[in-house]
Amino acid sequence: MGQPVQQGADWQYPPIPIPQPPGGRRRKPKKISRGLLIGLVVLAVLVVGSGVTLLVRGLSGDKPEANPAPTAPASESPSQTPSESPSTPSAPRGPTADEVVKGSKLYSIGPVAASKCVEPPNAPVTVPASQAYYARLLRCLNYTWYVAMKKQNLPFRVPKAVVYVGNTPSPCGIQRSVRAAYCAANETIYLPFTVDNKYYKSNPQYARAIMLNTFAHEYGHHVQKLTGILSSSMTRQKSMTPNQKLTESRRRELQATCLGAVYLGANAAFTPMSGPLLTNWRFLIAHSGDDYSRPRVHDHGNRVSNYQWSVAGFNSKQPNSCNTFTAADIRVN
Repeated sequence: MGQPVQQGADWQYPPIPIPQPPGGRRRKPKKISRGLLIGLVVLAVLVVGSGVTLLVRGLSGDKPEANPAPTAPASESPSQTPSESPSTPSAPRGPTADEVVKGSKLYSIGPVAASKCVEPPNAPVTVPASQAYYARLLRCLNYTWYVAMKKQNLPFRVPKAVVYVGNTPSPCGIQRSVRAAYCAANETIYLPFTVDNKYYKSNPQYARAIMLNTFAHEYGHHVQKLTGILSSSMTRQKSMTPNQKLTESRRRELQATCLGAVYLGANAAFTPMSGPLLTNWRFLIAHSGDDYSRPRVHDHGNRVSNYQWSVAGFNSKQPNSCNTFTAADIRVN
C-alpha cells in the first residue's frame, strides 16, 4: 500500500586475494627469530579476525563502520515511509455550467418521435374535465420525451400536472392563478383552471391552442431540469448583473418555448395541427411575449423572439434547434 519501502544497499566484505608463490628455484629459507615469528602470528590472527567480524556484520544486514572498498551505489530514490492509506486518484472534473447549457447531449438527440396522440377531447368547463385533459396530454408528451432522452442515455422522470383554483402552495411559492408554472423542486406543472376557462368561454379554438402550447412549454422546463440545463443556468445567473440575469432568464424561457414547439411539430399530423387550431396557434405565437405582460418585465422574450423560436422548434422537430444559450443576444430579446 502506498509507496514501496526502499531497502538498504547489500553490503559485502570484499574477498582478500590469495597470493601465489613466486616461481623459480626454491631457496633455503632463512631462520627467523622466535620473537619475530610470534609477532607475525599475532598480526595474522588480528587481520583474519577483523575480516570475520566484518563478514558476520555483512550477513546480519548491519552496515560496517568503514567501507574498505567501493561498493554498488545505493538506490537512486530515497527511502520513503510507506503511506498509511492508499493514495486516492482525483475524480474526473465534471462539466461546468457553461458546458452543460451550451453542449448538453440534449442537442444531439435529433428529431423526436411523434406520440401519435390526438388532442384530448375534454373541454375546460369544470376542474375534473380540465384535469382529465392535461392527464391525457401528459401521457403523450411523456412518450415522446422518454424515447428522445433514451437516445442519449439522459435521465427521464415523469412530471406531475396539477389543475388548481384560486391560490395553491408549492415548494416554489404560492401559485396565484395568473399563469401556468413549472416547479423544479417537485417536478410539477401547475395549471390555473380559471385562466383556461376564461379563454374557452371567449374562443374555444384559441383556448385549445393556448392549452396545448402552454403545457408543451412547461414540459420544456421539465426537460431542462432532467438534463441539468435548468440548474446550470441558475448557477450561471448568480454572478451576473441585473440586465444579464434578465437575458439569462429569456434564454431559459425561449428554449422551453422552442422545446414545446418541437413536440407540437413532431405530433402535428396526429393532433392534428390544422385548420382553425393551426390558425389560432400561429396567431398565439406571434402575439406572445413580454410586450403584452403587465407589469412589463423583460424576462420571457418579446413577441418576435417567441415567434422565431416557436417556428424553429415546430419545423425542425429536434432540440438542436433550441440552443438559445449559444445564440446571439439579438435573438433572445
